[in-house]
Amino acid sequence: MLSRLKDEEGQVLSYLLKIILVAFLVGLIIVEAGPIIWNHISTRGTANDAAELAAHSYVNNRGDMEKVRKEVKELVEERDARLVGDIEIIKDATGRATAVKVTVRKIVNTYLFEHIGYLSPLTEAKSTSQHDLY
Repeated sequence: MLSRLKDEEGQVLSYLLKIILVAFLVGLIIVEAGPIIWNHISTRGTANDAAELAAHSYVNNRGDMEKVRKEVKELVEERDARLVGDIEIIKDATGRATAVKVTVRKIVNTYLFEHIGYLSPLTEAKSTSQHDLY
């Protein structure tokens, strides 16, 4: 009877080690991939907000792009992102401004993604958003 208990005890320990290993791996994936996923989601929101702000600022400042750039740049930097290129004014066939387009970029690094070369492009999130002026 005692030898049977010893065998079962080894099976339980093996099972527990497997559960701990799986939990550790799942936790590692969440800790490493979570910030990357959140970065992509938040960058899209930042681009939408920046385009909306650019549109309102363009109308309120009567097309003064210096003021528009300054306001948008402040918003984007507040959210730890950067503008890619310049704020683009989209015009219709008559030359009248109809919308603004803003591209935003944000990079986040985690230990694995930073140290494994082929994963590093995933740390950059880039998003473009457009907002109508009227």
